[in-house]
Amino acid sequence: MQITRQTMYLQTVEFLKAFFSLPGFNSVSIKGISPASPDDSQAVLSAVDASWHDILSDVDFKVRISIHPSLRSQAEPVSQTLLPLIRQKDGFLGLSIQGNACKTQEDAVETVRLCLTSGYRADIIFEIRWDDSVPPLPACENTSSPVTSDAFWFIAVQALGKLLRRDYLIADHLAHMLIMEGLVWQMEARDVKYGTNIHRYGYGEVPAYQSTDTEAFAFLFNKIEPAGRRTAENLCRAALTYDALTGRDSSNQSKHEIFFALWSCYLQGL
Repeated sequence: MQITRQTMYLQTVEFLKAFFSLPGFNSVSIKGISPASPDDSQAVLSAVDASWHDILSDVDFKVRISIHPSLRSQAEPVSQTLLPLIRQKDGFLGLSIQGNACKTQEDAVETVRLCLTSGYRADIIFEIRWDDSVPPLPACENTSSPVTSDAFWFIAVQALGKLLRRDYLIADHLAHMLIMEGLVWQMEARDVKYGTNIHRYGYGEVPAYQSTDTEAFAFLFNKIEPAGRRTAENLCRAALTYDALTGRDSSNQSKHEIFFALWSCYLQGL
């Protein structure tokens, strides 16, 4: 895994190619810079320069697009239909969708926040205008709702970024959100085991994250200053525990392995 200003530029171009090919596409801007096309290298370079602060930086896209009103019938966010159309070679490590334009008759905004398995991070603000003069978006067999694990790993990447930028308060808050998600999985597994979600007394179970072995990854959180080391260890435990409780991703490589590769990459680049 390698994250540089150049890899940010190359991946940004790929996203721009996808945006410009969308039916109903109007314009896109990054930091107030609007490339005339994906080949507008000077504008794209300027946008990447404005976005790049360090290896933890992301790219903020603002995409203005007209959508045929027939899509409202699906009731799901428009972004769920758009994502397969802009899917990149590298899949998603983490993903979050905020807003739902299909719930309003007016123009609306949806925000997609994502991290690719390559480590590239982006926030995409879709400014959506309903327009029956544009063609409907093509059907896509790969359209699917984001799953719980998408949100988990997106928060994990957020927590990692805050940790490495020494914001230990927010990093610890996010790490505990992830630990709680693992506890929910463990409680649901207990409900299945006993055939009920009513438990007058517990069974002395040990929360899985407390007994998760982190020794193999100690070299990562031991590089964090003492004030943030416990938070780093909790983040490590949360990631390992969640992956173990939920099973491996459908790809050949588990998400926690990609996450820890990203952690190592960040440390080398800072």
